[in-house]
Amino acid sequence: MTAEVRAAGGVVRRRVDGRTETVLVHRPRYDDWSLPKGKLHDGESFEEAALREVREETGLRCRIGVELPTARYRDASGSPKVVRYWSMEVEDGTALRPSLEVDDARWLSLQEARTALSIERDRDVLDAVLAWDAPAHLVRHAKAGDRSAWRGDHDGRPLTKAGHRQARALVDLFAGERVDRILSSPAIRCVQTVEPLAEARGLRLEVRDELREGASLSGFLSLLSRLEASPSVLSGHGDLIPEAVLTLEADGLRVGADRAWKKGATWTLEREGGLFVRATYRRPPAVR
Repeated sequence: MTAEVRAAGGVVRRRVDGRTETVLVHRPRYDDWSLPKGKLHDGESFEEAALREVREETGLRCRIGVELPTARYRDASGSPKVVRYWSMEVEDGTALRPSLEVDDARWLSLQEARTALSIERDRDVLDAVLAWDAPAHLVRHAKAGDRSAWRGDHDGRPLTKAGHRQARALVDLFAGERVDRILSSPAIRCVQTVEPLAEARGLRLEVRDELREGASLSGFLSLLSRLEASPSVLSGHGDLIPEAVLTLEADGLRVGADRAWKKGATWTLEREGGLFVRATYRRPPAVR
């Protein structure tokens, strides 16, 4: 019985002028344009191989994201082959440096890349990315009691009466919008901010440490990348939300002219091909 050939690769993406681009490589051996990919080394996991192959064929160091559809077929020798793919974002620099096996590499828009790909299997993988347009709504917790006057555990500081009214008003703010997941910092003021929305939508409220005040930006951004196929509401604090928006803006996110970070306000981040490309500030609900 012929052994299965195992390979891995990735769909690498970046933001440029409000659009998403991806990398294709040209392989002179086959004279084709392909997604970067290659065979696993001994003892290597699929994820490790995907990151290594992308780095070797493009020169890009990437952060791995959501797994994409797997390709299964028989190679030129007739052996069964499986290729697993992941979405990826560039961690440092976007200059392309093709390897010896690749004589050209190019950044293209997602639609340009789909047209340029030589193999239908690769188009199937890219189509999964093209379908990702799920927004993320970053909600700063509603009005809470005075920080300096609170004597209990900091995470236990609750919303004020006005804050509870703001929380209930979020139900109307998101009326008509698809929401698949609702996540919150463990802080009670953040949980209380999105509890009415979770109840109205019949969704389980997911408490995540990545949204905790003082949590790392990298952990927060990694959580956002894992949500790229799900329209989500995330309730957090006044430290990570501004930092995330400004960091993404430096990477090419288009941010509207109206910007602030008030309690109860929402930043809606729109995606194209899984990457955030536009951000809009939505003021806190008007309550008495």
